[in-house]
Amino acid sequence: MATIVDREPAIEDFAVTQDALDTLERLKSRAMQRTGLTDFGSTDFEKPLGLLLDEAIRVPRRLDWESEIETSLMGRLVLVDEWKRNPGYKDRTIVAPLVICGIPRTGTTALHKVLSVDPQFQGLNLWLASWPKPRPPQDRWVDEPGYQHAVALLEKRNADTPGLRAVHEMLVDEVEECLEILRYDFVTNRFPSITLMPRYDGWMQAQDQTPSYRNLADALKLIGLHDDRRWLLKNPGHFGNLDALFAVFPDARVVITHRDPVKSIGSVCSVLQNPQQFMDPNVDLHKVGAREVQFWGDAKAKTDAIRESERGAQILDVQHKDFHADPIGIVRAIYDHAGLVLNPDVEQDMRTWLAQNPSDKHGQHTYKLSDYGLTEEGIRAVFGEG
Repeated sequence: MATIVDREPAIEDFAVTQDALDTLERLKSRAMQRTGLTDFGSTDFEKPLGLLLDEAIRVPRRLDWESEIETSLMGRLVLVDEWKRNPGYKDRTIVAPLVICGIPRTGTTALHKVLSVDPQFQGLNLWLASWPKPRPPQDRWVDEPGYQHAVALLEKRNADTPGLRAVHEMLVDEVEECLEILRYDFVTNRFPSITLMPRYDGWMQAQDQTPSYRNLADALKLIGLHDDRRWLLKNPGHFGNLDALFAVFPDARVVITHRDPVKSIGSVCSVLQNPQQFMDPNVDLHKVGAREVQFWGDAKAKTDAIRESERGAQILDVQHKDFHADPIGIVRAIYDHAGLVLNPDVEQDMRTWLAQNPSDKHGQHTYKLSDYGLTEEGIRAVFGEG
């Protein structure tokens, strides 16, 4: 039986049952069989995963929960193996990454994708987040086993949640969220955002995220081992974890997106409804609404405190409505903030991308606050006017 390693002290900590430990070992074994690898690196991930599994197996509801865990374990195995194969990653330095964050549904994805058009950036391609390794030449990607693995994962995800593309399209060769790497430590919003698990959720939110961000940095050093371009990163979850992000990337330039919270929080709940109901057809959507208000309300409070500190000069706030009204104007403001130059040819490529990717490309996204037990007044009491 593997040893469960303690992390930083937590509130509402709880013991891991033998059933959870047995499930953990079984999923580790399956991941090892599928990858042919055996080294998970540090065992620090085992306690958070044990806590997560302890809650997950108490209620027989998660239709494909174990495959989500197994996929994360496979990615961790591959990452550790590639670190050993490429020890030079330790000598790399990530200089002044440009980081996009904000409450989900505030325009982080569109901003991320349009900035990624600029070849002066390197980003976290989805397939490399699923199967981390030094980024090979792009003309070889389709022949990579990791690329084919990511294609299969994405096809399954889209089949399981058919409404996903309308609210968050994912493509294996395009840039994706840092969440796809952060989940390998199992101290992340990834899991409680797709199925309610209040005990693990409370424990997770009390943890210091800095160790996971250090692992993220090492993963980026590996992926960009032969690439000296500036990193462009995005993850809504960095909003609320800027203390950890600045501890690991002290010279980061951060762009925080904003939108009327009544729209963003309602939209967040609607996006999560598909995975929540896939995991549990009987999920209480009012609890989903309450959880998202609490989680992102706390994140806003933490971020506001960072903004008032000396780190505030490294943060640029962008309004969703301003980006939609003048996206290139916002891009120019971001480049000024980050000390970058926008090439005229790149600007034209960005304009082309924007024309080809309107916000309603995959259909309209509609929702009602009342479906999630929310009201406009209740949201504004937590978030203000936006």
